[in-house]
Amino acid sequence: MSSEHWGGRPRDWAELAEPSNHPLFERVLERLDVGPGTRLLDVGCGSGYALRLAHRRGARVTGLDITPPLLAIARERVPAATLVEGGMDDLPFAGETFDAVVGFNAFPFADDPSAAVAEAARVVQPGGRVAATTFAEPWRNESTALHLALEPLRAARPAGGAHLPYALSEPGGLERLLSGAGLEPTESDEVPLVWAHHDVDGAVRAVLASGGGAMAIQASGEAAAREALTAAVAPFVRDDGRVEMHNVFRYAIARRP
Repeated sequence: MSSEHWGGRPRDWAELAEPSNHPLFERVLERLDVGPGTRLLDVGCGSGYALRLAHRRGARVTGLDITPPLLAIARERVPAATLVEGGMDDLPFAGETFDAVVGFNAFPFADDPSAAVAEAARVVQPGGRVAATTFAEPWRNESTALHLALEPLRAARPAGGAHLPYALSEPGGLERLLSGAGLEPTESDEVPLVWAHHDVDGAVRAVLASGGGAMAIQASGEAAAREALTAAVAPFVRDDGRVEMHNVFRYAIARRP
């Protein structure tokens, strides 16, 4: 998946999508003991939401992403961060540079997740840790309904690339990925999240700002994508017009020997 899939609606991604994962970011940063002086790399940092949380804990933060419009917002959010444009599969950092590396819902979208995690393992110092997160199984996430609504639209242009948000979602998937890079898994758990939006339009815009949303628009047009998402969101609209979707995410943490 290329930078064009994530950079078309950067403000919507930054303001409507990323904040929904706040509890997941906080849990992982806490379990990594991120604090004053921690040298932290966020791989696939997006618009810098998690970087800002880590910076507030006193970490020395570096973020990498392939999408210049999202990096521009990250610079606004965390002026003190070192921000680098690049891909996950070939990190432009020397070995043993960081105390911790995080990939928040990033590795499933790498060209080669195994290569991306191997790179994360290379740049973390011995004894340092790498953390990865992703959705739990599709049936445990109400937002899967939105993914399924867009899939026929994306399929209209199969050459547009793969969209595999659940590629690592099976139990043990993250742990196997980390151990395959020579890391020693030390902890894993789940974090329930509520993706909440003020109205249907906000929920639809959040998904259209994602890589999968962009692919659906490219393949079938924005009108078709909006129509499909509006119908898929309907079961999750409360009486007051707000939208709530209950999801479950997994994280796994591994140590470099």
